[in-house]
Amino acid sequence: GHAGRAGELKARYGLRYSVRRAMLDPVLRSAFVQLDLDRGSQNFVENSINYPYSAWWCWFRGSLTRYTSRYTADGILNMGKMHVLSTSQWRRILRLAVDKKDCGSLLDVGAGDGAVTQAASSLFSSITATESSFALSWRLWWKGFTAVQTGDIRRASLCKGKYDVVSCLNVLDRVDNPSRLIRDLKASTKPNGRIVLAVVMPFCPAVMTVGGSRPPKERLPIPGCCDGSKRNSWEECVNALVKLVLIPEGLEVVTLSRVPYMSHGDDRKSLYTLDDAILVLKPTAISSWDHRQPCANTSTCDQKLPV
Repeated sequence: GHAGRAGELKARYGLRYSVRRAMLDPVLRSAFVQLDLDRGSQNFVENSINYPYSAWWCWFRGSLTRYTSRYTADGILNMGKMHVLSTSQWRRILRLAVDKKDCGSLLDVGAGDGAVTQAASSLFSSITATESSFALSWRLWWKGFTAVQTGDIRRASLCKGKYDVVSCLNVLDRVDNPSRLIRDLKASTKPNGRIVLAVVMPFCPAVMTVGGSRPPKERLPIPGCCDGSKRNSWEECVNALVKLVLIPEGLEVVTLSRVPYMSHGDDRKSLYTLDDAILVLKPTAISSWDHRQPCANTSTCDQKLPV
């Protein structure tokens, strides 16, 4: 049955959904929503196992990255498929009624090829998706989304507080100015809206470039996360992210979940995974932001590759 097969896959690939609740701050402990490997997520895993990318396609992609970013190469070749949340998991973290079908408008910042966005598409009446890569922007358009090719959502006139939900999944650790990106996400959201933020923990930021990566210009104050010190646990890193970054920016945690961030397998490995923290946030009146500051340069706002 599903439960038996799901348990087998979780054990084989180290797919983590549970947390040590005692290690979470009390507010996060009460906000935690337990998810699991449901059928939608399991389908992604099975497809990755059964239809991995061939060595030839991986070689071709590697050749392209000599001239362009890994993200654009994936967009050209239609590779790099990823999974974060299934449709039912979107419902759970947003605390939607089973029969609720229209959550209004969604802005997905750094949407990659749109595969992750598609899982939420049935819940919204309109979806705008951004990407800096021309190839990935084309993929978004092809999937039927309102595609905006930009790495700067403010300059693209998207920070006008008109979206019911703004999602930014695995982008925060791929930009030069993550604090300003957080402010722009808030500025794009309606006062009573929600922000869905996915962040890989431990937090190890790197800005992707042609043929490699480099450190970001700004580092968020999350101790014990790939900074040369003792590496902290998933729970400790989430506590720091919320306390030192999100709350000072005027964001309150509504729900917190843990899911594996999965990337389609290849000839070397059948499935690639990282540990994601999924935070649903709501704007509050408190913010340290001076609205005269320029928007974050999200020129690398692409889906992070867990490889």
